[in-house]
Amino acid sequence: MSTPQFDIPALGKAKVTLPHVSILNGPRPQSAARAADAQIASVAAGVATVILVGLDDQNKPHASWFEAEQADAAAVAADLMGFALVDISNDELAAIASVLPKGKLFESGKAFVPFVKRSVYDQLAAHLDEDYLTNAAGRVAAAQAAANSYAVAKKVEIPPRLPEDWSKLMIGDLVLATEDPTEGWFEAIIVEAVGSDKYRLRWKDYPDLPTFTCNVVDLALLHPLSPAR
Repeated sequence: MSTPQFDIPALGKAKVTLPHVSILNGPRPQSAARAADAQIASVAAGVATVILVGLDDQNKPHASWFEAEQADAAAVAADLMGFALVDISNDELAAIASVLPKGKLFESGKAFVPFVKRSVYDQLAAHLDEDYLTNAAGRVAAAQAAANSYAVAKKVEIPPRLPEDWSKLMIGDLVLATEDPTEGWFEAIIVEAVGSDKYRLRWKDYPDLPTFTCNVVDLALLHPLSPAR
């Protein structure tokens, strides 16, 4: 009796796709897959490494975060703006950074750092050194005193003076200033001398905006024959 012959088909290299399986909960749900993808996208988009934080001359708090590759530029901005830079070195700071807006750096070296709630600033202030807090308080007090003095002087209408050169700048002079050259130059009035090479100014046409500090080399002069508007 002959043994029957069976044709056995050749095994091809078929692609076999297996579901993601957890030994505890079975197949991985789609929500987990989406969460993993979102985490990868977040890493690709940049991770908060430092926080730029400080008070402006009106005592209003600002804070924002920057990526690792922006840390050096953020440190320069902190010096120019009188702010502080905090390394995100623990879970508490990481949690604070998660609710902060991302900052923007300007070609001028400064940065756009939005307003934040006072409670958020107070949390960050716990990580700032005493020297910064003391200097910031002194700067704010000086700015407010200058603003009060200007408010008293403003009651007497005195046309702003147009200085002829940078060595003769005085309080009340009308100059041109900018926070970022790409955004244009605008008329500003000097309200206080800060040291030998810096001045505190206010925007002439935007009196409600905070005063700001500018180095003398970053100021431009109007022609002395130009009528002060």
